[in-house]
Amino acid sequence: MPTVYLLRLNEATLQRTRSQLLQAKGVELAGSSHVLGDALTEIAALAPDIVASDLRLVDAHAMRVAHELGRLPVRPQLLLLTPTADDLQLFAALSAGANAYHVDDGNTRALVEALTRLHDRRSMLSPQLARQALAAFGIERSPLVTARQPAAPLDASPAGRQIEQASRHLLTLLAQGLLLPEIATLWKLDTAEIERRVWRLVRLLHVRSRELLIAGG
Repeated sequence: MPTVYLLRLNEATLQRTRSQLLQAKGVELAGSSHVLGDALTEIAALAPDIVASDLRLVDAHAMRVAHELGRLPVRPQLLLLTPTADDLQLFAALSAGANAYHVDDGNTRALVEALTRLHDRRSMLSPQLARQALAAFGIERSPLVTARQPAAPLDASPAGRQIEQASRHLLTLLAQGLLLPEIATLWKLDTAEIERRVWRLVRLLHVRSRELLIAGG
């Protein structure tokens, strides 16, 4: 059962989500705040499995949240809470260190599922985010006929900067708009395995982002 710390933009939203998680099964609420500066010491002491944070807070944005969590002795995973997957800051925050996102429409069950999925090191990407990931890795889409083959997830040959062809094929299918269960059917894998591959891709984005920062610094 994952332990969760909440960071939300305003007090009203924070209290609503607190109430949801306190009544939900499958997660344990460790703490909450709407101010990052007040929360960091508490997060360090509580060491939650996951910090669930809005893209924007009163005193910070999600990229700073990711940076500050990365400085902790035990780094929790970061789930971004967003009203839409099309927010311009979402990909930047994922690249900066966030591990996954959840489109928050107030549905308690969906939020708990997102937290459980992340705790199991599973994630997902929208078509737009997959296209941005391809660009960030500096690679083109695979030929669609190749990406759809059952052998595609086994292709370990290099595709670009620290990414293999199997990941390129996955990003291609996601960018094309295929759903995770559809990809799982094509590749004859469980949907959970596809989600784990997406989670690992997001981790590679962190590495790529750090490389760019070092190169630019």
